[in-house]
Amino acid sequence: MGLFSSLFGSKPTQEPEPEVNEDEAPGVALEELAAALDSPEGALRVDAARELIERWRGGDPKSAEAIAPRLTELLEDPEPLVRIAALLALLADPVAQVRVAAVWASLRLPGDAARTQVRALMASTEETMRFAAACALSDARDSAALPELTAALRDDHRRQEALSALMSLGDAAALPEIALLFEEESLGEFDRTLVAAAMARFGDARGGAHLVERIEREGDDRPIAAEWAGRLGVQDAIPALSELADEEGDPARGAAMRALGRLRAAGAEERLLHVAGSEEVADDLRMDAAEGLAELGTPNALELLKKLASAEPSSELSQLCRELLAEVAAHAD
Repeated sequence: MGLFSSLFGSKPTQEPEPEVNEDEAPGVALEELAAALDSPEGALRVDAARELIERWRGGDPKSAEAIAPRLTELLEDPEPLVRIAALLALLADPVAQVRVAAVWASLRLPGDAARTQVRALMASTEETMRFAAACALSDARDSAALPELTAALRDDHRRQEALSALMSLGDAAALPEIALLFEEESLGEFDRTLVAAAMARFGDARGGAHLVERIEREGDDRPIAAEWAGRLGVQDAIPALSELADEEGDPARGAAMRALGRLRAAGAEERLLHVAGSEEVADDLRMDAAEGLAELGTPNALELLKKLASAEPSSELSQLCRELLAEVAAHAD
């Protein structure tokens, strides 16, 4: 039972289960409906949840108090119809933040019913809900998100999130609109670098070339250029990243080390082993090097990560190394 459930209370589960039937529910006492949410019988939980939600929508504040605090809990219910009922209630919530959270929560639900509800939001008159639905659908590689995300590229406040969502979506049909944006002279350098990353994601060579150029120059976008060059496998960036990884004090140095590990660059193992294993180097840079070693995944890299993980168990570096080793093991399974 969750925190909100304990605050509002519920009927002890050891008492006889109430007989709840959807057709007879209007005559069922509120206390019995609330108690039925804890029933081991999935059908009872479904009927109780649906009835309480209907009463809530009908303006009954007591029903709202009984079920609203439990909606998050009900989204984890083993009975799919209970999860769907909770989702539909959240999508209709009067508070925008709750509706947006429900959009993201829906993608955890199996089956097509929840996805269909999110797709339907693409026709909403509420821009916030359309954009939230598009971003959520992008994580599920659902191209229904494409029109809303490409339209958001022209919105200064939405652009960066839209670019990230388009890269997650992976639909190359987005490339023409992204390329048009790249050519606009009014675009700021930080946004232009993000646009270049999206172009590189879809195989446009101009994107990778721009990332390399920004890595070679000092600027606020240098760290993000280095990060994306590594994530997107831009091999042409290796010489610039190698130089950057040696520039002491540069804020992009750590990103360069992670990128060299991801790109499995020649000489990266020796460089990263030295930095991660040196107690004379600042811990934040050692952690960046440790992430690069995890990306490499070589025997020497994993051996050092194990050593660092047990050296000082309470340190951030040791904790990170334990997490990295767990991720490497998970990907190996």
